Amino acid sequence: MKSSLDKKLKAEPAAGAGYVPMQKLAKNPNLPFDKAWIKQGVDWQSYRTIYIAPVNTDYLVRANWWQESIRADQMHQDVQNMAAFMRAQFIKAFQDDPRRRLRVVMSPESGSLTLEMAITELVPSKVLLNVIKVAGPYGSGLAAGALERRAEAQSTVAFEARIKDADTGQTVAMFADRQYATLRPIDLKGFTWYGNAEDIVEQWAKQSVEVANYRPGEFIKPANAFSLMPW
Repeated sequence: MKSSLDKKLKAEPAAGAGYVPMQKLAKNPNLPFDKAWIKQGVDWQSYRTIYIAPVNTDYLVRANWWQESIRADQMHQDVQNMAAFMRAQFIKAFQDDPRRRLRVVMSPESGSLTLEMAITELVPSKVLLNVIKVAGPYGSGLAAGALERRAEAQSTVAFEARIKDADTGQTVAMFADRQYATLRPIDLKGFTWYGNAEDIVEQWAKQSVEVANYRPGEFIKPANAFSLMPW
């Protein structure tokens, strides 16, 4: 039986911000994201290129405490920076794919796929809480209690995505996922506002390449909830 802390390591799926019709998506146990929808009868092998569009931020669901507190005046730039980072990571992941399944193009081409994404939630790390988390030796009552508090007050990031046929504009797949920051005994990235969110984006990018290379019967593991590495 899972402990209450174990249950808190995985974020609840997002209700949806409206970028994709969430009611059409469902959990696919073989894929790493919370929910997915894939159009039946698509000849995926006919696609050899992919265009990754600039990341949409219009649907962003912002936590109230963020709007009202320490980073309110920097919120707009934070969001734009994360959107640019996300697009760059997805481009890099496909370019670095050793299987070269899909070649990245910088504008939509005939016969290509278009990946459109939206960041729908972005809650930065609570830096002061992370300072408390490492105040005592790992395994002490203080550290254990802080780890519990960390699970209750995670930084989070969520995205919704759709893949379109560049020729027809028809949506052929949709995905959505929401993740807490990766938990670490000593979290050096937790001392930055978005280091943990960037971790998750990097995992999403790599997972998306795995999904593009997916073969029936394969299992693609979800993002790791815990790491012993401090960075």
